Amino acid sequence: MIDRRRVHVKGGDGGDGCTSFRKSRHDRHGEADGGRGGRGGDVIFKCTDEFWDFSHLQHHYNAGRGGHGSSKKRVGSRGLDKEVLVPKGTVIHLVSGQIPSLQESSLQHSQLHDDGCTPHEYSEADEVDEEELSDTTHEADSDNEDDYIDRSGMESESAELDYSSGVEASENDELMHRHCTELKSSVAELLKVGEKLTVACGGEGGRGNAAMARGRGSKKQLPSKEHEKGHPGTDAFLILELKTIADVGFVGAPNAGKSTLLGAISRAKPKVGHYAFTTLRPNLGKLEFEDFYSITVADIPGLIKGAHRNVGLGHDFLRHIERTKVLAYVVDLSASLGVNKGSPPWIQFEDLKYELEMYQPGLSERPSLVVATKLDEQGATEMLEQMREKLPSVQIIPVCALLEQGIHELRVALREIVEFQNT
Repeated sequence: MIDRRRVHVKGGDGGDGCTSFRKSRHDRHGEADGGRGGRGGDVIFKCTDEFWDFSHLQHHYNAGRGGHGSSKKRVGSRGLDKEVLVPKGTVIHLVSGQIPSLQESSLQHSQLHDDGCTPHEYSEADEVDEEELSDTTHEADSDNEDDYIDRSGMESESAELDYSSGVEASENDELMHRHCTELKSSVAELLKVGEKLTVACGGEGGRGNAAMARGRGSKKQLPSKEHEKGHPGTDAFLILELKTIADVGFVGAPNAGKSTLLGAISRAKPKVGHYAFTTLRPNLGKLEFEDFYSITVADIPGLIKGAHRNVGLGHDFLRHIERTKVLAYVVDLSASLGVNKGSPPWIQFEDLKYELEMYQPGLSERPSLVVATKLDEQGATEMLEQMREKLPSVQIIPVCALLEQGIHELRVALREIVEFQNT
């Protein structure tokens, strides 16, 4: 799953004006009748549910150039727009350049699309200067463009992030600080199907010699051999981030059994391993019922202590939980049994709630249930009883994904809580 992509967008250049003269038996000079060039096309982001990540996106999008003007004062054709489909939950960050469709001044002078985007700004935790966010032109310093591109290998599709190396807190704090300073502003979010945002506008066409004739009064039609070149379209470097929109989000520590659980309750086939950080990117699955009702479930990569401070690249994982309706806390019943040195399941639950609350206040208060995995392990039943004593008011569903114990009960419970939320 590609949930981050760097994109360069460029509006089409305007067409050149034309130098032309209409022959006349009454005027030895001839009348200037060169038309102006056509306007360049726009680059438009459109929200759709056809895609669920950025794997289909290219790194460069250019709109069509406007046609050149011609004789008889004919205006060149308008450049073709480039429409780019992006999934729901796309957050658009501006790295350099500008987005004229978000400037109040340009809205009065340009024909823009009806953008239904939701404005978005960084929170204080993102460490972005407030002066940069208050800039109404959404312009970024071009000096940082080359610096950012040189260090942006982690943003490309071919460069996989090694999330397991994020255990080193100092390295990740430095990485997050550098990342936040490079992104100048978070421009918009596309949340509803059909929403559009013009991210690059085409340039205006150049004037023909008919519009640049010399003289005044009766001599205003003195011919001119001059015409204008088309104006360039706007361009910008953008970072697209995806915040997964799902009904249910599986939240748990590494190696808690989230991916195995997702494969047991849906047709998804996530990567499963007997080691931590097997899941490096969110996996999506769909629970389908006999009455054609369906629920979307997101398997979020494992969270460790300090995830709200971006330890283990926690921010890259936690942002996918922001738009889930229901949280399913996945705890490992066997984490503290035998030679294992993990925490008891009730401590895992409290740690997960703490990380969510510290990342975004109120996030841990969303409707939730607890899924206790690895019920088949020796001593897991006794650990389950202790957990129920420690958390008497919490709905706990014990499961063994490999033996499919409790899977039906979990599917029913998830449907009930999602239906209640939808009503």
